Amino acid sequence: MTGPVPKYLVRDVMKIPTVNVLPTKSVDEIARIMIERDVGSVIVVDENGNLLGIITKTDIVRDVVAKGISPLTINAGQIMTKNPYYAFEDTPLEEAASLMGSKGIGHLPILNSKTLKPVGMISKRDILKLAPYYIDLVYQLKAEKNK
Repeated sequence: MTGPVPKYLVRDVMKIPTVNVLPTKSVDEIARIMIERDVGSVIVVDENGNLLGIITKTDIVRDVVAKGISPLTINAGQIMTKNPYYAFEDTPLEEAASLMGSKGIGHLPILNSKTLKPVGMISKRDILKLAPYYIDLVYQLKAEKNK
């Protein structure tokens, strides 16, 4: 690629609004929400909208379906990744891509820097659509982590 790489912020890529669920929501309901909203992850929040965790399609397959657990009998709080990594709206996209790559994560909640409440979500796919030159960073760092 020739020329300077555009400097995007996370807000330029993030999907809004977020898809939030309470920790008491059943995995069965979460799977339906993901399909209806066409998302690969949901943010788990408390009653005040504060970030508690994240659940991805992979979590549901790995932690529920593959173990033969009924999605009707397990809830978000039982399978969510607690205290997930996150970025703020004004975080440079390159920094967020590096974080995702170094930690091996595909979905990153985006928080408002003042309220600390979820306002968006980015995925590797979102980065690929807007800034394909950053996706190498995501996958390169992940490959280094797995060596």
